Amino acid sequence: MMKWITCFFALACAMVTGASPAFSSSPLPAAKTNQFASNLQYTGGTGTGYALEQVRWGDHHNFERIVLEFSSPQGSGDETLPRMKVETEFYPMRLAIRLPGSENRSRDFLPDGDLFAKSKLISDIDVFEVCGGGQHLTLIPARPVEFEVFALTSPPRLVIDVILSRMPPMREDAKFSVRTLPLFGDQVCLLLDRAADAGVTPRLITDAEGNVFAELGLYNDTGEAFAAADRLKTSLGGNFSLTVKARGMMEVPAALP
Repeated sequence: MMKWITCFFALACAMVTGASPAFSSSPLPAAKTNQFASNLQYTGGTGTGYALEQVRWGDHHNFERIVLEFSSPQGSGDETLPRMKVETEFYPMRLAIRLPGSENRSRDFLPDGDLFAKSKLISDIDVFEVCGGGQHLTLIPARPVEFEVFALTSPPRLVIDVILSRMPPMREDAKFSVRTLPLFGDQVCLLLDRAADAGVTPRLITDAEGNVFAELGLYNDTGEAFAAADRLKTSLGGNFSLTVKARGMMEVPAALP
């Protein structure tokens, strides 16, 4: 089930753990290389003014594929690509797709029904409304996976291939999240403004019921997390209730009242 989230600011930088991400940068189309990674960063494209026309999914037996197709701005042709940045995030694991070069999208860019109803690897997609232009989507894996990202032209496309993780299962210690209660409407903008004034970059996440909340840090122990929460309450002017919750690597955050 696709969750539609109305937010008014770009999501924060990725929260990553473990080894450094596999990084690739391609202002031009980058061919498929079969270099899958569980922790990656990809940047590509230089254009602006694109529209996101369609998101589609397919099962290719030994991998699954998600394709984002764009229409080019008038006069640019189909040989260029919109600015884009794709990176994995953790706690919870997800693939964040930021498209600052795609200011618009088609009304029916997602098909009716559950896009990932037959997927064994992807459980959901979140679509964030962000002010200042650009599109932002996140893919939510159903289990530990690895991704490969590349781009094609004619028409411009971002291609994401997904396989089941080849790494042996590892024990992942829980992290302790300093987070808000659900945010609605202008609360998102207000919190992000206050956080920016305090020098903090929140990460906006959806909980198990599709509500948006802000995470202001992940910590290894409760003492560190509660100390940070106390500092942040003061920095945010006392306008937002903060709590500390434990979370596993793949765990979807629980809904709070």
